[in-house]
Amino acid sequence: MSHAVLALAAAVSCVGGCVWSLPAVADVRARDDRPLSRRIAAAGCLTGWGTVALLTPLLLTPVSWSVIGVVAATGVATTTALAARSRVHRARELRETEKHWAAWGYGTPVRSASSRCRTFLVWLLPGLLMATAVAAAVLWTGQANPGRTAAAALIAAGIVGLFLVIAIIDAAQGHAVRRGKAPTGSIRP
Repeated sequence: MSHAVLALAAAVSCVGGCVWSLPAVADVRARDDRPLSRRIAAAGCLTGWGTVALLTPLLLTPVSWSVIGVVAATGVATTTALAARSRVHRARELRETEKHWAAWGYGTPVRSASSRCRTFLVWLLPGLLMATAVAAAVLWTGQANPGRTAAAALIAAGIVGLFLVIAIIDAAQGHAVRRGKAPTGSIRP
């Protein structure tokens, strides 16, 4: 596939990605009006779409595939790291909120199973993307042979396994359903 076709695909993806990137810009610009976890997640979103936007002109220049792969892998790694940091801050914010609800005598809010599923996917999908990018980079950088193919498969399986374990632990611990009376009325201190 030619570089021009891939550049066109990246440009169209960036245009379609504005439904995520424009609200992320608003979250980053809001500063202290948004929780820290949300601003970090917005920075991760902007990093991901910025990487795609950076790849568009790179694909139109005569650079090697390895340079394009390094830029893409760096963007994916940075975006994943920001997403992980955002999840850590979000869990801390939820624990603090639950302490406030408990102190006010309302008990802790009960979280739904759909939020556990969403948490699971938030961790697993970046892991799948990173594993695919790393395996493609390993296969693209050298001559195809069974040893290189096996190494790429093992590295990809290790990355997916790591993200799967993190997803399971976060979904189980961070979103455990807690017993208690859910708040129904106005907040009274």
